[in-house]
Amino acid sequence: MGRVYTRTGDGGMTRLGSGASVPKDSVRVNLYGVMDEASSALGIARSQAACPVADAILELQHELVNLMARISLYGADCPVISAEALEEKIEAIRDIVPMPDVFVASGESPAGGALHLARAIFRRAEREAVTLSRDEAIEPELMKTINRMSDYVYALAEWADFEDRVAGITRAVLRRIENADAAQRDVSLSEAEAILAAMKAKAGEGSVPMAMAVCDSKGNLVAFARQENVLPVSVGLAQRKAFTATQLKCPTADLASLTQPGAMLWGLQADPGLVVFGGGIPLRRGKIVFGAVGVSGGTVDQDVAVAEAGAGIWESSFPVQSGV
Repeated sequence: MGRVYTRTGDGGMTRLGSGASVPKDSVRVNLYGVMDEASSALGIARSQAACPVADAILELQHELVNLMARISLYGADCPVISAEALEEKIEAIRDIVPMPDVFVASGESPAGGALHLARAIFRRAEREAVTLSRDEAIEPELMKTINRMSDYVYALAEWADFEDRVAGITRAVLRRIENADAAQRDVSLSEAEAILAAMKAKAGEGSVPMAMAVCDSKGNLVAFARQENVLPVSVGLAQRKAFTATQLKCPTADLASLTQPGAMLWGLQADPGLVVFGGGIPLRRGKIVFGAVGVSGGTVDQDVAVAEAGAGIWESSFPVQSGV
């Protein structure tokens, strides 16, 4: 690894690419020193910018290496980005980012704030370039490029702020979704009783005794009814169907095909706490499950019909809660 220090500048002098020895506070040295400051500010911005903006900043930092080489006379043939190319980049940003028509107070985003700092440093570089041009020849194309640098960095700053706003909106939406999930409520007793009444009415249309259960979002029993002479096994099955619907967040009728040999949920049918045939239906608002109904005693089709009567009352009689 090369030495960090050279000991050649201790006397306040430095050497240009042309071989000339000049004071470290000469205008030309000041100019490429200011460019170096600008690149450092760009580095701060890049460390905090979103990927598309960070890539554009890194590309600009590479361009600055060539520009500083030209100014320091170390790379007379180094290709330097043109003012026209910078204008094209600015227009490309304007296609995706609305540009304000008023003075902007920097600091909306960390990356944007650092880019505005770099923009101000580029303005100082332009002033140094004007001073240099009074005493030494400086290529007109370089002057134009230095002038457009601050404009391009301004556009980058607006882009960084825009990306930060978009990311902030995304975070806010995700928090709202998380809060909705956190605010999930369960089926109340009065709602469960209304649902149960609808299922009892539907079950009364048939001749097979049935057991009917309504549970909360965790599968805990909220309300239950059994008709005369219902089979004892149906009492437990109705509750397990409701429980299964809450845990898997789908009707138990959907599980029949999914638990066949070789299917996605094969083996689930062996869990004694779950039921993988029709009669259990979740009670949901959007993606949130508030509870479930479970019915047992008849055929699968009869159980499903009674469960659907309860789920129908839930969907039609109880309005969606705000924030869900």
